[in-house]
Amino acid sequence: MSVRGSSGAAVRSLTASTALSCSFWRSMAADDWVLSVDGGGTKTDVLLVNSADRLGIMVTGAGTNPNAHGKVAVDRLEELIFTALKRAEISGGEVGAAVIGMAGLSHPKYRPDFDEMLKRGLPSASICVISDAEMAHRMVWGKERGMTMIVGTGSIAVGDDGKGNFIRAGGLGYQFGDVGSGYWLGKNLITQLIAMERSEDEEVLKLKSAVISHFEAREFEGALEVASGRENIPRVAELSPVVLNYAKRGNNLAEQIVRSGTEGLLDLVEELAEKMGQPERIAFHGSVITESSFYRSLLLNGLGLDHWKQGEKAAVFGGLILAGAVETPEELCKFAIDYG
Repeated sequence: MSVRGSSGAAVRSLTASTALSCSFWRSMAADDWVLSVDGGGTKTDVLLVNSADRLGIMVTGAGTNPNAHGKVAVDRLEELIFTALKRAEISGGEVGAAVIGMAGLSHPKYRPDFDEMLKRGLPSASICVISDAEMAHRMVWGKERGMTMIVGTGSIAVGDDGKGNFIRAGGLGYQFGDVGSGYWLGKNLITQLIAMERSEDEEVLKLKSAVISHFEAREFEGALEVASGRENIPRVAELSPVVLNYAKRGNNLAEQIVRSGTEGLLDLVEELAEKMGQPERIAFHGSVITESSFYRSLLLNGLGLDHWKQGEKAAVFGGLILAGAVETPEELCKFAIDYG
């Protein structure tokens, strides 16, 4: 689908079955400025590069996933893009291509505002809107066949079957599960503690104390009040290291939560494998899984695998592959990036 405004910029949303995404419909000019955005629930990366000079600027800010932040996400992303343009000393009109990787943009309540902001701020750019999951996958695999399990604020398994089909399992959003994700782990910990409110078990009390401390509250009820707001979804997700660390140390309640989360993630891989075949290798992405060797080992053991593939760059670099600025993930290291 293409939506055109008076500026002439096109905003395209590609379906899950589209192969190679943006690069199939747009040929890059060698001197194009390319903008790539990875808008997550917890943080956002904006990467602006010149494909000829192989120089770029990275700006990082708060989350811009509309499912987690609502309409404030639009203003937040606009400010981050403006900051990148200002640092590069160029105007939005000089950007030739933009790839926006973000979950939640299919929601009709928020999409028009995002489209209008992008067309207004990048009037000459060909704009491609995809899922942040595909952006992360392309950063790791490029155009190769492969499978990626992404576990951050949310969770999703994605892959390319090598026949031009991009496939997914899960990623339905925190409201509908995202089993095994950071938010799911944190929410389940809170839910279990509510159910065991009267328990004097030492392991339960330790977890309750950790939750109170995490939300900087004086008592458990105060922590619940903070956690209940939609704007605090990222903070609930940030409880995941607490759950994982206590599970690693043998806390029974935390172990139960993590075991259930692991089983949910394995179900996603199984669902995806039914569509594209069993993977010989799998890539992991997202802070919850990449920063916890304990969680990874549980998942790898369940899959019967010894090794996993990790991208060398942040997910936002996948936008450069999707836009056609580079052909392979290995070429991404040729860019010199100013992180400010």
